[in-house]
Amino acid sequence: MNRSIGRSKNPILPPILSSGDKKLLLSIEDFIKTENEKLSAVGQLDVEQQYVIYGQVFDKLIEHCTEYKDILTAIKQEYDEFIEALRKGDIDANHLQAKLKSLTSEPTTLMYYRKRAAELEERIELINRDSHRIEGNLQKLLRQNRLKSPPVKEKLPEKDEINPSALIPGMSIEDSLDISALEKYQQQLDQKKQQLIVSMTTKYVPIQRKQELDIQLSLALQEREEAEQINKKLMDSYRKKRVVADAISSWAKSNKNVGLYETLTEVIEKESKLKATDESAPTNVFDDLEPKKSMEAESLLEYVERFNELLVSGQYKAAAIYAAHSPRGILRNIETMERFKAVVQPKDQDPPLLLFFEAVIGSSNLARHPVNAALTLEGVKCALANDKVDLVVHWVTQQRVTFSEPLGDVIWDYGEKEPQHKVTCLALAQLIYRKCSSLRKAALCMCVQGQIQGVLDYTYQSKRFLLDDYLFLLKKCPTMDLINGLTKEWDGKPAVLSVGQAVLSLLCTDHKEYGFKLLENINQCGEDALEQVILNDAVCTAEGWVEIAEECSNNNYRRLSERIMSVVISQDGVMEIPPKDEDAKIMEHVYM
Repeated sequence: MNRSIGRSKNPILPPILSSGDKKLLLSIEDFIKTENEKLSAVGQLDVEQQYVIYGQVFDKLIEHCTEYKDILTAIKQEYDEFIEALRKGDIDANHLQAKLKSLTSEPTTLMYYRKRAAELEERIELINRDSHRIEGNLQKLLRQNRLKSPPVKEKLPEKDEINPSALIPGMSIEDSLDISALEKYQQQLDQKKQQLIVSMTTKYVPIQRKQELDIQLSLALQEREEAEQINKKLMDSYRKKRVVADAISSWAKSNKNVGLYETLTEVIEKESKLKATDESAPTNVFDDLEPKKSMEAESLLEYVERFNELLVSGQYKAAAIYAAHSPRGILRNIETMERFKAVVQPKDQDPPLLLFFEAVIGSSNLARHPVNAALTLEGVKCALANDKVDLVVHWVTQQRVTFSEPLGDVIWDYGEKEPQHKVTCLALAQLIYRKCSSLRKAALCMCVQGQIQGVLDYTYQSKRFLLDDYLFLLKKCPTMDLINGLTKEWDGKPAVLSVGQAVLSLLCTDHKEYGFKLLENINQCGEDALEQVILNDAVCTAEGWVEIAEECSNNNYRRLSERIMSVVISQDGVMEIPPKDEDAKIMEHVYM
């Protein structure tokens, strides 16, 4: 009897659970088992991950037990705070332990350093003593040798002796033993010798002669300019005197009703007005006697013929200089470039095409004789193909080329292929892009160089930098500094991109991790930080944030996905519809 009463007061068997509780317990057990197996498979199952798993289980129990939700939530919060305090204490203890270890080792380290410094000082002193002693011995030996031995005359190197048994170049053994063949070969050598002597006297002149001719040419050009100025002054004086003489002659033949002074004054005024309006007045005495255009055509023809002679004779450098200084730039074009490109490159010499570009671009000037964009592009390609990066730097910095976006692209691509020149090529490409108003590529060069501060200043100050340009930067060179600068206020100006807009743009590229990292950083700033960002995002819609949450879930950011979905669902007018609940879909308009 007593036993039955005891059993009724303290039952051994647990109370019978409802079907909902059983289903919840089974789902929790399956969830714990599945998560443990997943983490164990990748080797990430540790105490912290188990805490996360059981924390999620506790959240599910709290959601299920609505009657005890408040007290269970308070208990979980206390446990979370206690565990966080333990973590922080562990971190502080490790930090203090490392700091204590370093402090305790400082006296020993300092003692070893002082001991090592003393040893090095002793060694240096010993080396200096040995050096002075050896130097003294050397000086002593040199003085003794000078007193004993007379000066020795330098012997000239002896000429190589000709080996009579060696084969004669260009002849076989049979021919070298035949007297007639040897005589014939000797005649050929004599003819070549005479040709070389004639060539030396007729085709070649000393380099000093060229310098003298250059000086004479510059003096002749200077004298010509001075003569033209004197000629112009004399022509003006002659014209004025001729006008006055004609006026006096006509006045003498007239009835002399008007005075001579009034007549001369009127004629001089008319002449002054005519000279000011008539720009086609001849400036050379011989302009009327000999057509200027025909003379110019003949001189141009002679210039081209001289250029052809230099190119055919193999004097490529002289031909290049000749083309660079051609009158009216008749040889500074693509056609001349093609002729140099067709020349076979000599061995152990610079390519003729490179010599042409060095002369043409080196003598150009953007103000007076600019090289067009097409010729500039070919010249830079040729220089980079021959690893002449310094030459390209000189051309660009001295503004001897025409800036264009394809030119910047060529230099950018070369920097990608040659990493040792990447920094230089990025700086050159940035300068070219800014000159030709390619804003987004100039900003991209700055981003790749790590100049995020400069990029933000440049883009925010430029009124022509559009939304597509910012998205281009974000996709081509995503960095956390750039993403933070574009999604936050900058120097009092609003952010150009919203957080959702930036994350969606990154999800379309191979840089998804940057978007997830941005959301993680925001989520770590506080419990309501991510919620405020989502609610205040006026650009990214709720559908966009749902897409972001799905991507987070697909990439093992489940807590972040759940956090985003909870914020989106909690907004007014937004409700989650299970995919299989067709009735809810039908009645959606009623609840909305």
